[in-house]
Amino acid sequence: MRSSPPLNAELGFTELVFSDLLRYRPNERPSWRGVATRCLVLPGMLASILIRAQQCLYRSGHVRLAHLLRTAGTVLLSVDFLPGMQIGPGLLIAHPMGVAIGGGLTIGANVTILQGVTAGTRTPDGTQPQEFATICDGAIICANATLVGGVRIGANAQVGANSVVLSDVADDAVVFGVPARQIGVRDAAAEGMQAPHSAA
Repeated sequence: MRSSPPLNAELGFTELVFSDLLRYRPNERPSWRGVATRCLVLPGMLASILIRAQQCLYRSGHVRLAHLLRTAGTVLLSVDFLPGMQIGPGLLIAHPMGVAIGGGLTIGANVTILQGVTAGTRTPDGTQPQEFATICDGAIICANATLVGGVRIGANAQVGANSVVLSDVADDAVVFGVPARQIGVRDAAAEGMQAPHSAA
């Protein structure tokens, strides 16, 4: 079984943003000019800047500023990123609208999240301990999928659109449905796991 995602606490804001840019343009030399250009046409790149700034602020103890960026994300992009997430390099939020992910979420490297994804706790009223999902390296979470509680999404797994995940997903598994059940296996070599998102 593959290991859970690294926390990548040593990576700074610039390194994290540039790693996200490479998901869109893997053959482009990362630069802030390139980031600015992509932000004009890719809302996902703007979402990456917000979530990375929030991540670094929270990590350095600036919790209130991180919460202010949560509000900024909601106003600008209709996303809700709660402070406290641990996110590895190479995050791709292809269509960020409607994404709502909790503060205890752990995300590995080169993860793809599509529009409308929700990752939250089983008990949002706070009456029980708050547990959030762990999404391992190379996983894809498709549109409007919901991850409930402390589930583990295995490395290179894919969660189908509109699925509700209530239990752990194995490495390389493809799951779909309500509740989500395994319907296949994802072949990273055949699909080209690191292929860039087809956006302008």
